[in-house]
Amino acid sequence: MKLSLKAKLLVMSMVLIVPFIIVTGFLVYQLNRVAASYDEIVRNITRANEYNTVFKEDLDSVMYQMVARSLSKDEVEDEIGMSNPDTMIAEASACFADLDDDTTSPEAKERLGSIVNLLATLQKRADEINDTVKVSGHYDENMTRLDTDIRIITELIQERISEFIYYESVSMESTRREMEEQRYVLINAAIVTVIATAFVTLILAIIIMRSITKPIDQLVYVTEQVAQGRFDIRADVRQGDEIAALASSFNSMTQRIGELVEHNRMEQINSRKLELKLLQAQINPHFLYNTLDNIVWLSEDDRKEDVASLVTSLSTFFRTTLSGGRDFIPLREELNHIEAYLQIQQFRYHDILRYQIAIPEEYYSCSIIKMTLQPIVENALYHGIKNKRGMGMIRITAEERGDRLVVIVEDDGIGMTEKELIELMRIIDGRQKPSPDNTGFGMSNVAERLRLNYGEGFGLVVDSVYGQGTKVEIFIPKKNIEE
Repeated sequence: MKLSLKAKLLVMSMVLIVPFIIVTGFLVYQLNRVAASYDEIVRNITRANEYNTVFKEDLDSVMYQMVARSLSKDEVEDEIGMSNPDTMIAEASACFADLDDDTTSPEAKERLGSIVNLLATLQKRADEINDTVKVSGHYDENMTRLDTDIRIITELIQERISEFIYYESVSMESTRREMEEQRYVLINAAIVTVIATAFVTLILAIIIMRSITKPIDQLVYVTEQVAQGRFDIRADVRQGDEIAALASSFNSMTQRIGELVEHNRMEQINSRKLELKLLQAQINPHFLYNTLDNIVWLSEDDRKEDVASLVTSLSTFFRTTLSGGRDFIPLREELNHIEAYLQIQQFRYHDILRYQIAIPEEYYSCSIIKMTLQPIVENALYHGIKNKRGMGMIRITAEERGDRLVVIVEDDGIGMTEKELIELMRIIDGRQKPSPDNTGFGMSNVAERLRLNYGEGFGLVVDSVYGQGTKVEIFIPKKNIEE
């Protein structure tokens, strides 16, 4: 075949697509036409039902009140709050005139014509009563008209409305059967189209594949070499413009893969450096010295149970910190780690620190990067609660938002000013570098590790009000540790 590769693939694509477009377009048109007719019938029945249930009762009632109280049409609404009969009849006439334009059933059209004529007659009878309702001596005559004219006509109108609904329902069933037939036609046409298209496509695919595979075989060797890690090798194929373009793209891709591998290696190194910095920040001498001092003080005071509890918490804290070299741990272990940290701190700050961990157990198996919560909780303690007077609370919760799990760390500490919050968010977003003693150092470390592992869509969001407290939301993918 002398066609270019692009032309060959275009021909095969057209053979696949065009029949489906034609058949699908025709069938969609047919189904849409029938569905529109069906919807129109449903709307007609719905509108007719509104008058079928209330029109007779409402009109009979208002006409009776006119005769009984000697009120004119214009006085009915003002005196007793009921609708003017002229308005009711005019609205009904307009409604059924519209229905006559929409319906396609001859029988239904006949009933609509009868309804419109009866409404015109009803209007005349109502006018006759209105003309004499205030004239003395016509009360009995108007009552007779009410019984022999108004109520009989409204009853006839209601009967015609019921007949209209019946014939529209018959038309609806006919339309439903037509829709069913169209569905079978769609299925049969789709089957025939798939079989025919598959046969033609198979023939074209064999021809096109034979014209493509031979020159591409020349690229196989280079591809195998790249698969073995030789990213410095380049393909040298000159047969045909398109194959040459493919070889050039392959060479560019190979070079890019080599660069990405190197970039990925450097990212892993940076991630390890961040983790090491975080480990160093956690295992700081002051924290360890203060904890050991507390153990000594409790021992001298012969508080053996408190000593055992504090040593257990310290052991749990450092065991989770190391995590056997794992980068990802279950949320359960991360919560054990943070609870151990808070238990240790509570021995020192028992007069100002309370905490609550209220995370449903269904999230315990979710995967999280280790040492995510501790820097944030530490920041809440040292820069939030310690800087306010009185007892403070740190609360840790979690909730689902789409395919993400959001872990929330809240405190009712001193909070931050708007300027401090903006500066912290710049540090967290990586737009500003924190100094090692900056309050945002640990949080920026956590945010950077989240971005490196999960991508730009994940990280930290901080909200704070000075004098009220701070809330930090940690966004991570909702995945079990097995995944």
